This record gives sequence, structure tokens and C-alpha cells, in this order.
Amino acid sequence: MKKLFLYVSMLVLTFSLVACSSSETGGSDENIVIWTQAAADHPEGKMFAERVKQYNEEHPDKPQVEIQNITRAGAGSGYIDKLNAAITANDMPDIFTLDGPDIAAYVDSGLLGELDDYMSEGFKEGFTESIIAQGTVDGKFYGMGYSDSGVAIMYNEDMMNALPEEIKGLVPAADEDWTWDQFTELARKVDDFAKNSDDPAFKEYESAVSLLLPDITAGAYETGTYYFTPLLWGNDTNIVDEDGVTVDGVLNSEKSVEALTKFSKLFEEPQLASASESEKAFHSGKTALSVSGFWYVSELTSNYPNLKFKTVRYPKMNESYDGLYTPSGSWAFVRNGQEEDEERIKQVVEVMEWLNNDEASEEYYHANGSIPTRVNSIDVIDTNTDNPYHNEAWSVLKYQVENTNKSRPVSPGYPYLSEIFAKDVILKIGQNKTTDPATIKEYLDEAVKKIDIEFEKYKK
Repeated sequence: MKKLFLYVSMLVLTFSLVACSSSETGGSDENIVIWTQAAADHPEGKMFAERVKQYNEEHPDKPQVEIQNITRAGAGSGYIDKLNAAITANDMPDIFTLDGPDIAAYVDSGLLGELDDYMSEGFKEGFTESIIAQGTVDGKFYGMGYSDSGVAIMYNEDMMNALPEEIKGLVPAADEDWTWDQFTELARKVDDFAKNSDDPAFKEYESAVSLLLPDITAGAYETGTYYFTPLLWGNDTNIVDEDGVTVDGVLNSEKSVEALTKFSKLFEEPQLASASESEKAFHSGKTALSVSGFWYVSELTSNYPNLKFKTVRYPKMNESYDGLYTPSGSWAFVRNGQEEDEERIKQVVEVMEWLNNDEASEEYYHANGSIPTRVNSIDVIDTNTDNPYHNEAWSVLKYQVENTNKSRPVSPGYPYLSEIFAKDVILKIGQNKTTDPATIKEYLDEAVKKIDIEFEKYKK
């Protein structure tokens, strides 16, 4: 992601040297061209293709829409590489997709066009609060999120049923808030029991909690930031200030140290979590608890039918905190900011609305399990199927979408910020089993130094 961002920044100079006209930008003078990161044979690619087909059929007298689904690799490199090549060649598509946290970097580079002046009245307000925040940079709306996301806590029901009643009593109901301290206490009790139990539910047991830290080691830094920035949010702090470029005094604040010290209790001996946990540790019965992305629901119900899993809310760091704090956000549609023809821009934004209206949001849920981003479409989430584990998980996620989801920070340097926070703070705590506040403060101070150097170019 760092390389991507540096590359995009260099392209600003390229644009300043290229004399553009509206006919030279965009895919075609006639058709409106869309690029997405979804493979054509993936459910997401298919749902976009179907949505475009419907538009063309219902609007035969308007510019027709072409869609190109370009498979992304790893953290999006394949798709992003092609997009950057198009930027260099001054051949950007009219509409394309970006991961939500990357929008600010492209805005800072002058590559995206704002949407507020071209949308239908009230259309923006139809998105959920966190999706509006994700797509807004310096007060202007640039990205229409077509899918939201969520993270919750899952636990192995067979393991929990084997526990003494006094430990079972520590498990919250699906509709109850709980704290990170309570989560850690439960994990400790489970681990103590598991190491002295011959109950078959613990036959494959390795540790109490799955955190997916190996994903950070593998370079998926955003997973770490996405999962664990809420530790700071729930303690009334953040990884960057609201201006998107100030980290000193925020990322390394006393509240950040306090929150991450509580997180580090999972690595206090005997460890409750491991930075090198087995692949699919929760799925295969190796951990009792898991910090789980929403995609776990379909994975577990489809591929691990024998696993009985229950779902509860993401824990708060501070019990008294009443703001937004649960992870959210995903990919969004944006428009080519080099387009200057006002009529063309209106046509493009009309297509973007078609791709993101209430009807589309419901279609995407049915086609791909995408969490709706439209307020009026959230009720399409089906919590009344014949699978009680599915129903409970989606009830929790639906509650969080409607009540506690918060967008990730808006920063022109977000990719670098995310990498450093995940790799140099979260992963270090896990790998080094660091639990003392002084060392955690050192990690944060070092991270701030790196980020400050990188962010100097954004400070105006």
C-alpha cells in the first residue's frame, strides 16, 4: 500500500503536465466506462454486471454503460496496478472502485471528482452515517460505498457448554454490551479450564482467542488496523487526529497506551492468543473465541457445518464510552475527477446512483452477502432463516451497522498509517508478548516518528 500511495502521489505531477479536455478523459465519448476490482466470475462481479445490464435496458436513450471487472491480487495490487497505469496514460475510466480508506489519498492527488453538486436531492442522506463519513474528505462527498462490513466476537458453543456454570455466566447475551476487560477475563477462565480438561470439545485446543495476527505478518496490514483501531476508538482516542495528518499526541496519547495495554493482556503468560496462530484456528476448533469479520458467517455456515458458533458484540474498551466504536466500511464507487464536461458528470453520477440506490443495496446483499449501505435497505438482512447461528450473527452485525459502526480515519496518508499501526504496534505487542505500558509507549512513539516524517508532505 505504501508503494501504491507513493506512486499515486507522483502521478499528480504527471497530470499537471498533461493538457486535458473532457473528450480525452474517461473511457469513451459515448459509453460510460466502469472499472471494478471484482473478478467477472465472482458473485460481486456478477452482481455489478447484472446491475449495469438493467441500467442499459431501462435507459436505452442514454449513454450506455460498459463494465470491466479486473481481478485484484493480495491487497488489491493487480487492480490498482492497472488503475495507476490508466492514470499515467490519462485514460481513467469514468467510474471506478476504491477501498474506502484509500479515497482521501486519491482526493489529495486530484484524481477524484466530488459528488455533492450532482446527486439527486436527499440521495447522500440515504447512506448510513459511517458510509457517508468514509466517503467524505474536507467536507465534500467523493465515494458511494456499495457494501459495509462488521466485526464481532464469536465463540465455540461446544467449548462454552463444557465450562462450569460460573464461567458460562461471564458470556454476554447477543444483545448485551460488554468490555474488553470482561472479554479478557472470560478468555483467561476458558484457558485455565481447557488446560485441565479432557472434554472432547477441547481436543484440538491451542489457545483461547484467535486474532488473525498472522495476516499482518503476511502483509495484510489493513486487517490489523481494521480489527483493532476500535480499541482506541472505544477509549475516546484514535490513530490520527481529525485533520488526518496529526498523530503526535493522539496515537501515542495516554488513552492509546491505556487501551493497548489492556489489549496486551492477551499475551501475558500463559498466553491467551498467539501472533503465530494456526490457519483457520477458530474454524477448526483450535480456539474458543475469535475476533471475527462478517465474512466468517458465510465461511462457517458453508464450509464448517459441524462447528457450532455463537456471536456477541465487539467489546467496548471503556464501559462508559457512548460514541461509535465498531469496525465498518468497504469498497466504494468514485468518479474520474479529470472530467470537466458538466453534462457528462451528471450522466456519470446518475449511473453511480443507479449502482448504489436502495434497490441495488438489497440486490447486493442477496447476491453476495454485502452488508447494505443504505438506511432503507438494512432490514433486508435475513435473521429468520433455518440456521440459528446465521441468524444470531447477522442480528449482532445488523445492530452494529445501525448503532455503533464507525468509519476508519480519513487521511491522505492512510495506507502508510495503517501499515505502521498494524505492523509496528499491534503485531509487535503480539510477537514480543509486550505487556508493560512503558514499552508500548515506546512502540507508539517510534510509530509516530515514522508517520510524522511521511506525513510532512501533507501538512499545509
